[in-house]
Amino acid sequence: MSQYLRMFLDESEEYLQSLNQNLLELENNPNDEQLINEIFRAAHSLKGMAATMGFDKMANLTHEMENVLDRIRAKKLVLKTEIVDILFICLDRLEKLVKEIATSGNEASDVEDIVLRLQNIKNEETSSKNSIIDDNFFDLESEEKDQILQYLKKGYFCYLLDVELVEGCLLKSVRGFMVIKSLKEIGIVIKSIPSLKDIEDEKFDYQFKVLYITKESEKEIRETVTDIIDVKGVTITRITEEDLEGQSVISTAEMEIAVTEEKIETEETPQIDRKTSQDIKVSPTIRVDIDKLDSLMNLVAELLINKTRLEEICNRMNFSNELLNDILQQLDRVTMNLQHTVMQVRMVPIERIFNRFPRMVRDLSKELNKKVNLIIEGAETELDRSIIDSLGDPLVHLLRNAIDHGIEDPETRRRLGKPEIAELRLTASQKGNEILIQVIDDGRGLDPDKIGRKGIERGLITKEEFDKMSDQEKINLIFRPGFSTSDTISDISGRGVGLDVVKRTVESLDGHIDIDTEIGKGTTFNISLPLTLAITQALLVKICDETYAIPLSVIVEAEDITPDRIQMVQGQEVFLLRGHMIPLVWSHKLLGLPVPDLNEVDQLSVVVIRTGKKYVGLIVTELINQQDIVIKSLGEFLINTPHISGATILGDGEVALILDVRNIA
Repeated sequence: MSQYLRMFLDESEEYLQSLNQNLLELENNPNDEQLINEIFRAAHSLKGMAATMGFDKMANLTHEMENVLDRIRAKKLVLKTEIVDILFICLDRLEKLVKEIATSGNEASDVEDIVLRLQNIKNEETSSKNSIIDDNFFDLESEEKDQILQYLKKGYFCYLLDVELVEGCLLKSVRGFMVIKSLKEIGIVIKSIPSLKDIEDEKFDYQFKVLYITKESEKEIRETVTDIIDVKGVTITRITEEDLEGQSVISTAEMEIAVTEEKIETEETPQIDRKTSQDIKVSPTIRVDIDKLDSLMNLVAELLINKTRLEEICNRMNFSNELLNDILQQLDRVTMNLQHTVMQVRMVPIERIFNRFPRMVRDLSKELNKKVNLIIEGAETELDRSIIDSLGDPLVHLLRNAIDHGIEDPETRRRLGKPEIAELRLTASQKGNEILIQVIDDGRGLDPDKIGRKGIERGLITKEEFDKMSDQEKINLIFRPGFSTSDTISDISGRGVGLDVVKRTVESLDGHIDIDTEIGKGTTFNISLPLTLAITQALLVKICDETYAIPLSVIVEAEDITPDRIQMVQGQEVFLLRGHMIPLVWSHKLLGLPVPDLNEVDQLSVVVIRTGKKYVGLIVTELINQQDIVIKSLGEFLINTPHISGATILGDGEVALILDVRNIA
């Protein structure tokens, strides 16, 4: 089973995320039967997977969840807030079990207390029973119900088939597919439990049910199904018009079945099949281990480096040949297409982490007695998988801070004339080669003077520094390690507690974070990130005699200026660019290299960089050219080197450092 453990863990996490999301929606729409059915099916699939893998605690807990959900969908139990809370506790315990299995291979946590609470729910008051949903029946749409009634009037029979496979049989999905395919040859498959897609994906135990229309006899159906290998047996129940109107299902053992030998015309079946809502199709996607994708990306990177080296060698040798040029162009095209394809494969929607937060916001707002409406926008925005995996914790910090300290309690909001329910917005959008993520709250906002005074109290700045600081510089103090405006630090968050970690994490992803805030109106955290960390376009520059790379994503433009264009404004070197004063920074100073004498140079190369909302002119020795580079990590000993974010290998085989220019303003 060990070879299936990774797949089991991945699918368990997906089911738990789906359960959390659907349960949140169900809490707001308790009468949504489709949601109830989806939650039931997810719990059922999770139970089957856990039982197959031998994880009894997970299987036992999900079985009890399934029982409760089954009573809810059968309208024998009214969904109350208390029940939703217990179901959420179940999901938390299941997540804990999944983590334990991932780390140790065993289920360490006890589930008996939750199982007992679920069993006690069964004694709750039973509600209305006016439903066609029964333990042995399906939840039919009105069109499906009408379709069955029409065929019954034409002399067809409707059957409920309960197909059981041999326990432990391999290729369950193939056996299920063969059963469905054989049934379709002599009748109409109306619906199945689980769905045909779930049967295809093997998301079922060793049993599944099929609602079926045919003119064949029970004997013929039984032989058709049991002739298939690994089918243990089939229970056939006939469905009548009365059953469809909500009467109990009549067993074949209780009634005499009128058998007809009349066959359905062979030309009729394909037409009927096209009308059915479900069809088994081969899935267009496969699950791939992330390590294999990383390996593929490394191979593409090596190919890109060698292609660049080959071009460099040809240029150096001044070698020109039509055939060689054609080969180089073709190699360049193939490499570009391969790189683009691999990059796309690694891209995943950011909803992968966004979907975690509605549950967290719900629990936290209830704990703090606040009313918060979380709005998520742009969840379909795609980002490199490696970045998304690192982004979860920083966003958790920001959201928890917003709810704990940014958003006021309902009474305060009423007093301030604000809506009682606060609005917390989490958005993602693509801006060129960058992704912008925003956490926006309509709370009390940040007070720069209060933050500055706290900075003095904590010894982070002096009174003289405070007097010279702009409001934005005071606000940015919250990113200093150990800074907090709270006199007491709660176990939930503290605005400042952990924000230095957030900033470090974002910068380690070659990203940037800044703040927009207004007292009484709210706060916005803006996080900009590159689309990928693996391969990017860069401008190569010379600083003294060394070659460096600057990512194009942060460059606005580059140009050569004469030294007389440099002016001094409030002690800062600036130059005028189309009416805008751009502050200048010497890259030589940043790197500890000798700064050239302005009297000895005729012109200076300036790379204008955008960092957040600011523009900075970075003076370099020489502009070289633009090219795709493969980003290599510096390793643990050099990872914190100031102003350097990585390295790359150039076409001549030399190593060039990549400048970290996002924080030089």
